Amino acid sequence: MLENIKCFLSVFKYQLEALREDIRVYWSKRGDESLLHSILYIGTCHGLHAMFIFRLGKIIYAVPIPIVSHVLKIFYRILYFIFSTIYGIALNPVSNIGAGFYIGHYGGIFVRGDFGSHCSISQGVTFGSKGAGKSNGWPKIGNNVYVGAGAKVIGNIEIGSDCIIGANAVVTISVPDCSLAVGVPASYRLLTSSK
Repeated sequence: MLENIKCFLSVFKYQLEALREDIRVYWSKRGDESLLHSILYIGTCHGLHAMFIFRLGKIIYAVPIPIVSHVLKIFYRILYFIFSTIYGIALNPVSNIGAGFYIGHYGGIFVRGDFGSHCSISQGVTFGSKGAGKSNGWPKIGNNVYVGAGAKVIGNIEIGSDCIIGANAVVTISVPDCSLAVGVPASYRLLTSSK
């Protein structure tokens, strides 16, 4: 039981620190506006609300007391359903999302996979397994990855750090660090020479 409590405290601490970094990233996007406008901007960001619900879910799923965990999971699933329906942003709670995750626009977003820190996604983006009822796994995304509107990243693939996934790209192959992936199906090219 002591090990479970330590694990919970570790998850709790990480998710709070990650949420703090998420807020910092959103704050940096507000532009040169007044303090009141900046606070309103932060308070009305769909993506930040979705990240709050996601991080709350990660904490709830780590609660080590079974009866409390089950009650909180029911509460969370209802909250998740409401927010994902209203905002059109579904961040699956089994995903791992690093700090500083930025969702630039809302609507049509489904995410299941593992993400590094400081990734940014646009509207209409899907990360998930291949369809037809059989999953081969979910994508793993590095740090500082930008994903353009309408892009699909599908299957048990890896997207390296410092990559750009172009708008409407359908990525079904792994992409190395510092690459640009575009097209249907996507192909990639290196953005910088590797050292």
